[in-house]
Amino acid sequence: MLEQAPAPEAAGRLAQVTVLVIAFNSAAVLPGCLAALPRGVRLVVVDNASTDDSAAIAEAAGAEVIRLPGNLGFGRAANLGFARAETPFGLLLNPDTRAAPGMVEALLEAAARYPEAALLAPRIETEEGELQFGRLPVLLRHRGRARPVPPVGDCCAPYVGGAAMFFRLEVFRALGGFDPEIFLYYEDDDICMRLRAAGHALVHVEAARLLHGNARSSAPSAAVSFGKEWHMAWSRQHMLRKHRGAWRAAAAGGLLMAELAGKLALRWGHPQRGKWSARLAGTAAAMAGRRAVEVAIR
Repeated sequence: MLEQAPAPEAAGRLAQVTVLVIAFNSAAVLPGCLAALPRGVRLVVVDNASTDDSAAIAEAAGAEVIRLPGNLGFGRAANLGFARAETPFGLLLNPDTRAAPGMVEALLEAAARYPEAALLAPRIETEEGELQFGRLPVLLRHRGRARPVPPVGDCCAPYVGGAAMFFRLEVFRALGGFDPEIFLYYEDDDICMRLRAAGHALVHVEAARLLHGNARSSAPSAAVSFGKEWHMAWSRQHMLRKHRGAWRAAAAGGLLMAELAGKLALRWGHPQRGKWSARLAGTAAAMAGRRAVEVAIR
């Protein structure tokens, strides 16, 4: 069962939050994620047709489990989970995260301090102690850009990572939630860009702490690795078309495909050939108009 027991006054505040975890063959990391959360929040796990014990682990931890018959992907599963939430706030977590004590309470306190913030995020650190902060949305990045100075307190940010996103659900729903065309990757970039375009602030909350295991949400396999690279490429091309227009997307996609095809033709035996092949296929599929949601990871 969940282990953190809040004080009575804190329990009332925590009842304002639905914590949503999206699982896909996440049995190795899900127990730690769920055990770190406080009692008092509504805990929901959307299981994307896992073949391991993810759903059973979530039920044993006291979570409400939504078992899907197939893998909907990350953003669409999150939309489904939050559609059932009756709380004003929703915290979306990767299953390979572990909340520090007091994290949810700190996010609630920050939401009260910053009413203009529609999306808040904790201070996210890797197991090696590296701060995950300062990344720009994919369409705003430039090669050679200096790494931002780590914050010493709360601050506004152009992007907060999908590992932990604390939404005002009224704004999340008004915006339409995550882009349902994206199966995996860059759905966080997209919603951050859309929130900012709508005039909302994104806030990094220093007092809220979270440990992120980095790409351990699903059990590894060759098929999953290929699928992730395919969807990363598809989603990037989709983002270009959506936010930069068809002509710029076509030009960028054509150049990338030529680069990847050249690498595959010239670098036999290179350990990255599988990644290049997947990204070439994903980019080509996006440019041909194929929908990502038709290519689920299983």
